[in-house]
Amino acid sequence: MPSSPSGQSGSQETPAVRLDSWKEIAAYLGRGERTAKRWESERSLPVHRLPGGGRGCVYAFSAELDEWLISAKLDETASPAEENPPGEFGPDSAPADATGSPPMSDALPLDAMLPQAAASGAVHRAFWRIPILVFLPIVLTAGFLYSLRPTPQHPAHPAPVSSDSEKQIAHDLYLRGRFEWSKRTPDSLNRALDDFTQAIVHDPASAQAYVGLADTYNLLREDSLMPGNDAFQRAIVASKKAVELDDSLAEAHRSLAFDELWGNWDFQAGEKEFRRAIELNPRDPLAHLWFANAFAGPGWFPICMREIDRAQELDPAASVVLAGKGQMLIDMGQSEQGIEMLKQVESTDPDFPAPHRYLANQYFALRQYSDFLIESRKLAELTRDPVLKATTAAASDGFSRDGERGLLERLYTMQLKYRAAGSFDGTHLARTCIRMGKKDEALQLLRADYASHNPEFLIIHADLVLTELKNEPAYQELVKNLRVPTPEGDAAAFFRNQDAAFPGTNSK
Repeated sequence: MPSSPSGQSGSQETPAVRLDSWKEIAAYLGRGERTAKRWESERSLPVHRLPGGGRGCVYAFSAELDEWLISAKLDETASPAEENPPGEFGPDSAPADATGSPPMSDALPLDAMLPQAAASGAVHRAFWRIPILVFLPIVLTAGFLYSLRPTPQHPAHPAPVSSDSEKQIAHDLYLRGRFEWSKRTPDSLNRALDDFTQAIVHDPASAQAYVGLADTYNLLREDSLMPGNDAFQRAIVASKKAVELDDSLAEAHRSLAFDELWGNWDFQAGEKEFRRAIELNPRDPLAHLWFANAFAGPGWFPICMREIDRAQELDPAASVVLAGKGQMLIDMGQSEQGIEMLKQVESTDPDFPAPHRYLANQYFALRQYSDFLIESRKLAELTRDPVLKATTAAASDGFSRDGERGLLERLYTMQLKYRAAGSFDGTHLARTCIRMGKKDEALQLLRADYASHNPEFLIIHADLVLTELKNEPAYQELVKNLRVPTPEGDAAAFFRNQDAAFPGTNSK
């Protein structure tokens, strides 16, 4: 997965429902108004107020309430059951839910709470909602860890069994999520996150839905503004849950391999999981592609290019595969062919961020700064990255005033500013430092990213600018610390043994 320098959907969406009073909010939750108001003050119920309207002029979105209900799972083991205040519900005042059922007790578990919220059909569709990104991973982590540690007093219970109709709904949501995920834009990825989350609500035993969730977090790190360590923390929990639910599911091992490598920096575990995924389904193009992207570097290039070729054999029209191959050609020193392939992907899929990212990196390495600025502007627009937008604007201003020198100085100043604010990674600032001749500062930045486990650091052994430091002992030590396996023995033999299934790639 090469790093960043910083679609229209065909599916039908179910819009979020706006609830315009305490009465509607309480009815949606299946509670009285007093309980809903208390939950706002004590449990951060997501309620909004009209400007200047006072405390009574409130509204809420059903999707945000759904997400809040997920977060409420945390309270089940943290505190005793809450009782409704005396007089909260009377025989005539208890609101019914969407099915006409009486209100739920505050002490009911999440599994009993979610179906009512889900029954509305409200699926969250806004760009980048904080609650689901913050609370859902915590819930998944807590539930997963809890399921692994039964005690005599609290024996583990089997996962709830969904009805056939619920499973079908979950599967439909999973397929819709995969469609959105394949678009790989910030908006589509957040729609995919909704779909996979709702699929898990309908069928908690769906390993595929957990894989979709993991894969979405992985791409949100690359193609939106989600911090890398946060994304991988969530993805690892989801992919491990998928493997736990179905160890025979190839895509679960593929996702876990991706997360072990990019999230945990465990190349040995990643290689093991990639092999397992390919053994289970040798015709999964993403398994071959992701392996190639992860291991691309000195010694591994011949094997990785064969894996990219296999991915292309399996899915010749996939933009992600062609973009990955273009980047691989560049990394192997075949810049002209790689750039040409990336331009072809841009022309056929202009809203796909990856080729713009790869070309921006390459043009910077080649000192083709006009093209670097064009691609960086387009990438900032597609990913909605305000930091990349600001640094590119500064670089453009410097370039127009004083050519390369002006560009590098203004770019360095802005990147350093955002780095100090915690909004820019040291690895890409190190690339600018190298261009300015600041090798010692570049090495210091790389050491800091290594120490902080910044995922961007993993480009160190393949990036054309960073490898200009390859003769520096400090650089060599950092690469050694990654403990990347050598492409000998079992690894090479395993991939060579696939040649019979891919006769078109066995000589490459």
